[in-house]
Amino acid sequence: MNKKIGIIIYARTSSKRFPNKIFKKIIGLKMIEIILKRAKKINLKKYNYEIIVNTSVNKSDDKIVKFCKKNKIKYFRGNLTNVFKRTYGCLKKNNYKFFTRINCDRPLLDFEMISRMINLILKRKNIDIVSNCTGAYPKGLACEVARSRIFFDNFNLIKTKNNKEHIFNFFYKNEKRFKILKISDKLYQRHSNINLSVDKKKDLKKIIKIFEFFKKNYLIATRIVLKNIKNIKLE
Repeated sequence: MNKKIGIIIYARTSSKRFPNKIFKKIIGLKMIEIILKRAKKINLKKYNYEIIVNTSVNKSDDKIVKFCKKNKIKYFRGNLTNVFKRTYGCLKKNNYKFFTRINCDRPLLDFEMISRMINLILKRKNIDIVSNCTGAYPKGLACEVARSRIFFDNFNLIKTKNNKEHIFNFFYKNEKRFKILKISDKLYQRHSNINLSVDKKKDLKKIIKIFEFFKKNYLIATRIVLKNIKNIKLE
């Protein structure tokens, strides 16, 4: 398949609640390193794709660029607060026909689910977005896969601060205008009260406990984590 797919990892250091969290160590690795390694597990071997870190032009994010250069990771820089515009620029410059959004505070990103979602949008020509944001899912596992075209076609309609910061809000709010395939998952639904995102320092400690339970296997499948979560002492 010639259509290029972008696995876009959104990273910044200026989190108000937990600054520089993406560089905090979990099991001997920085969180951004674990996320990149898990992203490489997304199964797209027969497709034309690449992983790219999407960060801002702000000086605070120079260390992200330094990290990417040192580790030979592709990166793109754009506006800090207008994430939609930054995404638009990244898609245009790299000629991505499809992309998936991965936030860099999600060290348990579900690479199996993301693989499934990407394959769905590639096989169904009438779908604009595949989303697992159905209202019942663990925090930290939300994901969308989209056709870049809808970002190009609607760029001039993105006016509000909320839509600029949360890049899929516009499409959800105008759902009737777009073809959105929402995936429901029973395992996700049963564990929708769990937070697997790192927003605060206490969340980082929880993730460390999870990986330690699995003998520091940072590539453990997310579904296995959810199936065993009740056996892990998180508090």
